[in-house]
Amino acid sequence: METAEKLSETNLEKSDAEALRTLCRELAEILGENLISLTLYGSAVRKDYIPGRSNINLLAVLNYIDLQILKSIIDPVFRGRRFGIIPFFLTQEDLRTSADVFPVKFLSMKENYEVLSGEDELGALKIDREHLRLRCEQVIRNILLRMRRHYVLSGGRRLTQVMSGMTVGFLESLRVLYSLIHGSLPSREETIETSANTFGIDPEILINLNTLRELDVSLPRDEEEELYAALMKAVETAARIADQL
Repeated sequence: METAEKLSETNLEKSDAEALRTLCRELAEILGENLISLTLYGSAVRKDYIPGRSNINLLAVLNYIDLQILKSIIDPVFRGRRFGIIPFFLTQEDLRTSADVFPVKFLSMKENYEVLSGEDELGALKIDREHLRLRCEQVIRNILLRMRRHYVLSGGRRLTQVMSGMTVGFLESLRVLYSLIHGSLPSREETIETSANTFGIDPEILINLNTLRELDVSLPRDEEEELYAALMKAVETAARIADQL
C-alpha cells in the first residue's frame, strides 16, 4: 500500500497529511539507502488525534547518524514542524540497545503505528517485562518523592500545577502496570476504570486529576489540598504494587 493510501486511513487533516507525505519524500531523497524505514505512530493512528493540537509522530530508522546527516535534514524537518510533525531519528542499533532503558516509550510506540515505507522495525522490537515493571516503579516513586518535596518547599502552594504536570506519566504507568498483570494494554480511555478495579484507586481522584490537565483549571485551596492528599495515597499504593509485581 502506498504512503498516500495509508495516510488516508488516519484522522490527519488533508494539509497535515500532505505535509507528512512531502517530508517523507524529502527524507527519502536526502538519505537514500541510509534510510531503512519511516513509521507513523501515536495519536495520529489512534482515534484520539486532535487536528491542530496533537503531534504527528514520525519514526525514522537509519543505518547510521552523524552530524552531517542531521545537518542535511534540517530544512525539511523545520518545514514539517509547522504542521506539528515531530520526527524521531534512530539507528537500528539504537532500537536494539534502548528498549531496556525506554521500555514504556517503545511499548507505547508499538501499540499504535503504521509503517509508511521500508521495514517494520517496531514489530520486531522485543520489550522485557521486568524492564517495564522497573520503569513504571521508577516513574511512580519519582512522582511521590516530588509531591512530598514540593509541598514542603513551596509551603503548600501551586499544588494544581504539580498535579497537572504528573498526570500523563502517572496514568501511563498505571496502564502499563495493568498490562503486566492482565497481559494486555487497556486503551487510554479505559485507564481510569481499569486502575480503579485493579489497584483499588478511587476513580474520582483520577477523573479530577485528568480534568485539571485537560481544562487547565485551578481549584480552591481546600479542594486542591484535599485532592493532593488523596493523590499522594494513590501514588503510594501504585508504587507498592509496582514493587511487588
